[in-house]
Amino acid sequence: MTRTNRFKAAVLAGASAVTLLLLAQMARAQDDDNSRDFVVRGQVPKVCTIASPTIGAGQVVNFLSLTGGTLQVDQLTDPVTLSTRAASAQVNFAAVCNYAHQIMLESQNNGLWRSELGLTPAPTGFSDAVPYTATLAWGPVNSRFEADASARRIRDSAQLVDQPVVGDVTLRLDIQPGATNLQTNAPLVSGVYRDTLRLTVEPQ
Repeated sequence: MTRTNRFKAAVLAGASAVTLLLLAQMARAQDDDNSRDFVVRGQVPKVCTIASPTIGAGQVVNFLSLTGGTLQVDQLTDPVTLSTRAASAQVNFAAVCNYAHQIMLESQNNGLWRSELGLTPAPTGFSDAVPYTATLAWGPVNSRFEADASARRIRDSAQLVDQPVVGDVTLRLDIQPGATNLQTNAPLVSGVYRDTLRLTVEPQ
């Protein structure tokens, strides 16, 4: 190959390289022009839910089956002493709360109180209320609630939960033998004894 031809070949090779470089840059520019970022977003609302209560299998002493939202003591009094018989039951609530929250237990009467209206106070030596305890377990919470029947009033207890929780809220109720608002083993005046427990999961 002559010197002139070698020069022409070198020029052509150089031009080809420049052309390829320009084409590559143009392709990159086209890629940049055809690329866009966009954000996909969604939002999960804060939700706490509690299902209807169910009674724990094998966790019942002197209670009848749970009917709706009512748990009935089978025999509240001992037939000989007429004072309180022992009773216990565990009630479960399937629940979920997807944010930090608090769980509250509230007793309307602070014990099982004779519910008839217009009745005079219990006669001397008789009792008209029964104290009980409620043990609450939910996620990291394990607390004991005392409805001591010292006075007929609302009593509540709130526990902070600093994390989301899913599972069962378990509530164990315990009535001790002979427990009354007068003294141990005091007889109970006849009547219907009741309390309403309210379980609430809510924002802190």
